[in-house]
Amino acid sequence: MPNIEPTFKIDDKGRVICKKHSKYEDFVKPKDYFQDLYLEIELTCKTCSHYHKNDCFFSKSKIDEIELNRTKKKKEFLCRLCGKRIDRMLSIIHKLYNKEIYDIEMPLICCDCFEKINKKEFLSYSRKLTDFYILNIIISIFLVLYFAYFLSILQIPLIFYFLIVIPIISFIGFIVIFIIYKCSKKLRLIFKGIKYYKKHFNQQLS
Repeated sequence: MPNIEPTFKIDDKGRVICKKHSKYEDFVKPKDYFQDLYLEIELTCKTCSHYHKNDCFFSKSKIDEIELNRTKKKKEFLCRLCGKRIDRMLSIIHKLYNKEIYDIEMPLICCDCFEKINKKEFLSYSRKLTDFYILNIIISIFLVLYFAYFLSILQIPLIFYFLIVIPIISFIGFIVIFIIYKCSKKLRLIFKGIKYYKKHFNQQLS
């Protein structure tokens, strides 16, 4: 039997849906609120009968490999704008199919960023995130300096410095360094996303 050729549509929430999926009708016409709620879990090749029959364009082993790499947060399966893991497997399948059949390199974009782009709010949202992470870094550094100053004006016996103060400072310092590292990593992703957005979505700039 020839392999099933997938075709795709994107719904109003930015979700990629395969029209050849055996549950396609349930996806586009949910019977109630709860079915629409569980759609997020069902929206994957692994719930499709073609996956179990292994007669899809993408083999069962290929789909398993894609899903494994997605859950491991492989770089090629992260959102091109914010760096988050792509939650919906069909978004990745859509990208890979277009690359293989039409040689079209589609950027992977998570639904949150997709929604912000449609509403022309991506840049303003990115600036808010930038301010948030910069503020976290500033507050962390300020708290460490304030704590260090507070300890410096206390008359504490030397033995207590070694037994209590130094371990506490080391612990707080570790937490602050961790926070700064995480915030800096997020900021790099945001700046890269803004640069990519300005280059490829210039017509939607607000």
